[in-house]
Amino acid sequence: MCELFGLNFNQPIQCSLSFRGFRHRGKHNPDGWGIARFDGRDCQVFKEPIKAPNSKLATFLRDYESFVSKIFIGHVRYASRGNHTLQNTHPFSRTFRSRKVVLAHNGTLDPVIPEAALKFHPVGETDSEYLLCALLTMLSEERIRFTDFQRIEAVLRKFNRFGNMNLLFSEGDHLYSYRDHNRYNGLCITKRTAPFDRVSLRDEDWKVDLAEEKHPDQRGFVIATHPLTNEKWNDMLPGSLRVFKDGQCVYGV
Repeated sequence: MCELFGLNFNQPIQCSLSFRGFRHRGKHNPDGWGIARFDGRDCQVFKEPIKAPNSKLATFLRDYESFVSKIFIGHVRYASRGNHTLQNTHPFSRTFRSRKVVLAHNGTLDPVIPEAALKFHPVGETDSEYLLCALLTMLSEERIRFTDFQRIEAVLRKFNRFGNMNLLFSEGDHLYSYRDHNRYNGLCITKRTAPFDRVSLRDEDWKVDLAEEKHPDQRGFVIATHPLTNEKWNDMLPGSLRVFKDGQCVYGV
């Protein structure tokens, strides 16, 4: 099954530790990998329809010191719909309200809005890209602001009736994390704040002393389908939305 990965911090950071662990999940999700980083309203999306552990680009980004952001969204794909092509590889992005919106999804959904009603249209064949187009259509039609968290949660719960749906999306200011109401796969969160501890990865013999890597003023959250490290991870409540901004949870429990 596909896996998700997200970061939200109060300062731009490298995602090297979390991405180092996450890319190993591509061994069992061989049909593509991708990661997006935000810089204000714009973003960069890097993705390939190959195994993440086999990717020279993924290795480069893991070690590239200038690959920093306050918000990251990552995905490794196990294809259920659509061929193994770049256009079907997560994350997906669209320009909406003069900013880039990026989404990655885990699960399988039937159409949530008739195709003729969409204001945005998929390039590829996945239900996940269709989901992004449907979400932006609803935000536009219902005039829902990105800060209308309760209304966004209601839309996502409505969409969730059409199948399995864990997702991460961002418009550059917030990171939105929604967990499937049927507990499909999983979605969990860990908080990183000073004083930082020594951390080891679950998928690689790798340890790091975060106190030596991070500034004491840094704080934030890591979201993943399954725990990436030996830190304390908490499962999200099924059918719930949590929203993060500048390293704090601003909506949800």
